[in-house]
Amino acid sequence: MTSFMLYHHPLSVCSMKVRLALEEKGLAWSGRVIDIVQKQEQLEPWYLKLNPKGVIPTLEFRNGTTKVLTDSAHIIRFVASLSEGNALLPQDESDHQLMERLIDLADDIDLQILSYARHPSMEKSEKILNARVTKSLLMAEQHPELRSNYLVCAERSENSKTFRVDKSHIEDVEQSALEAITFAEKQLQNNSFLLGETYTLADVIWTVVLSRLDLLGYSAWLDKHTFPQLASYYLRMQHRKSYTLAQIQNEWWDK
Repeated sequence: MTSFMLYHHPLSVCSMKVRLALEEKGLAWSGRVIDIVQKQEQLEPWYLKLNPKGVIPTLEFRNGTTKVLTDSAHIIRFVASLSEGNALLPQDESDHQLMERLIDLADDIDLQILSYARHPSMEKSEKILNARVTKSLLMAEQHPELRSNYLVCAERSENSKTFRVDKSHIEDVEQSALEAITFAEKQLQNNSFLLGETYTLADVIWTVVLSRLDLLGYSAWLDKHTFPQLASYYLRMQHRKSYTLAQIQNEWWDK
């Protein structure tokens, strides 16, 4: 019997992408919430053995044997490739290449850094990152067999602390995002979805990206006068049943 267990967090962008892919695919799945804010459960040894990078989400696919998948970009492509459920991949090769380009453009937007930079409470944001560094270093001492993994986790959080207050870096991320949005706007000209009249994995990714940009306050990018196609598209995606089922939340973690 096939089953899916997703280790995720409600407000994690990457978790949202996978949840939405599973819902649009029409697959039944179970979930375990990993507390990445208070308890930093993604840094527990049992989880690090599942996901060596200590990040979410992680998907366990059971079908006689258990397959563990990490990295949301890899997971959603795996989900889309399954024969069961709704089709999320285009049949035409040129459309498939276009879909991959749209996915890459969306994935290249560093929403994590933007989220830390634009959280309404910089103190809260700083506290979360400090807790990750502290726990990573502590666990590195307590679990020498995982030391290298924990040091990578600590370095990643330290980098986030640095880049989220680096004005030049944030501007580069925003410019990259604006270029991607401009491309998506053109793709939606006279189309219901990013690849025409068929919903694909590209729509999964972009629905989540637009939701987070909305939360981050980039209202000009979702304005019907500036990007009319994108604004209309975002509203349509919000009304899909999957949007609610996948908990595409547009709110901050505790301030």
